[in-house]
Amino acid sequence: MTSTRIAYTVLGIVFCVYITTTGGSFATDLASYEVTKNLAQRGSVAMSYNVLATDAERGVDGRYYAASGLAHSVFGVPFYFGSRAVQQVLGLRIGKPETLDKAAVVLGSAVAGALCAPVAFLFAWRLSGSVAGSLVAAFGLAFATTLWPYSKFGHTAPLATFLLLTATYCTWIGVRTSRASLLALGGTLLGCALLTRHEMGLMALPLGVWVVVESLERRPRCLRRLGTFGLPVAVAVGIWMWYNFARFGHPLDTGLLRDPNAQFDTPLLVGLYGLLASPGRSLFLYAPIAGAGVLALKVLADRDRSTAMLFSAQVVMLLLVYAKLHQWDGGESYGPRYLVPVLPFLTIPIAACFPIAHRPRWQWLLPILFVLSVLVQLPGILVDYSKTQLAFARQTNGYSIRMSRYSWQATPLTLNLRAAIRGVPRNAAYLLGIAMPPEVRTAGQETERDFSQQFAFSLDFWWLYLFYLGVLSAGVALGLGFLPLAIAMWLFWSLFRSFRGHGVSLG
Repeated sequence: MTSTRIAYTVLGIVFCVYITTTGGSFATDLASYEVTKNLAQRGSVAMSYNVLATDAERGVDGRYYAASGLAHSVFGVPFYFGSRAVQQVLGLRIGKPETLDKAAVVLGSAVAGALCAPVAFLFAWRLSGSVAGSLVAAFGLAFATTLWPYSKFGHTAPLATFLLLTATYCTWIGVRTSRASLLALGGTLLGCALLTRHEMGLMALPLGVWVVVESLERRPRCLRRLGTFGLPVAVAVGIWMWYNFARFGHPLDTGLLRDPNAQFDTPLLVGLYGLLASPGRSLFLYAPIAGAGVLALKVLADRDRSTAMLFSAQVVMLLLVYAKLHQWDGGESYGPRYLVPVLPFLTIPIAACFPIAHRPRWQWLLPILFVLSVLVQLPGILVDYSKTQLAFARQTNGYSIRMSRYSWQATPLTLNLRAAIRGVPRNAAYLLGIAMPPEVRTAGQETERDFSQQFAFSLDFWWLYLFYLGVLSAGVALGLGFLPLAIAMWLFWSLFRSFRGHGVSLG
């Protein structure tokens, strides 16, 4: 099996699992969705109304504009058109008027998240030459980090992760193989990452320095490479500044300059503690495999010091930036949402530790952290945290977001775990006809913000929502839900048999 074919198989496995487990319902970035809808319907980047109820996003023309990057909204347009086409052909009307449109846009996150896995595999394979290590890195990123839970939501994290990872990979190959086209592609993808999340533009610094360091022996080639990489980034910066000026009258105003939640006023140590050690947002609690990644960076440094330094610089730079933010945790979220884009750079180095038979410590450490990391993701996959958090907040006097950050009883892991323990047997009983599910309203007005909360009893799977809305029978819902999972299992078994047939060790 060639590396490209393995990468396609990895994509198939991850995408099928993501399709089975996606919520695809009501959890989306409303401001970004509004821009997607208006782009598709009217070719406008303005929102229809003041979605977030803040004057910080009022433009110079009096209309309101999303502070999130334009690329995320553009990425959602094909999914929006697909939803409209399906509804028109089948005559579907489910939930609120825009429920299916929002679900389709959320599906884009599953696609972007799944695309990260094959890129991680190829990057890890080029770094290590180990098929087994590269598969662990790819599946570790896909199923043992918070990339999996966030593939269920319509936020920017999965797309930003894919663009930053692919930009780094193309830049790395472009330099190491002297292929200018790939180097230019790397700069273009980084520019798209900037247009998805503004702070991704900061990654031009470590990547640019790395390009220079790798090319120092010949100055003309160094300058040529830097220009090839930097020109598309500069173009993207120009587009970004023009877009800001057109909306808010200032080239650096993204709609966040007047937003108190976007200020850099958190003491650095407070933010670092929150992102690394707090019970509600710790990177190492919500993705224990990241701890293995930190250790693996040293192993990678023994083989490829400059790449290990590049990965480390990317992680540290974004960590420091987010730690200073007023809302350093990304608001109500399952773990540190803002740190999702750095996860590939903490899982790919693990491939350098293979074959683990030569590293006794890794023989027990890596499997334990991998399994533990997958288990930590399951509560976030089974239950929609936005619903459990809202239910907890309503029944808790004096609730504040600080509780979800620092109080174990209010952390997303605790709330989701408790809800999953209750929800799995209950939903199984509903599907098997042993018990009657709660009655739900099958239709609502678009202005009803609380429509989705009535599904707090449900596990967060699209096919279950369709069952409770009366669209599908229990048998059909289970069949549609588990068909992609069955395909993923078949693909994995085919991959395993292929290696066994060629005498390739996966240990």
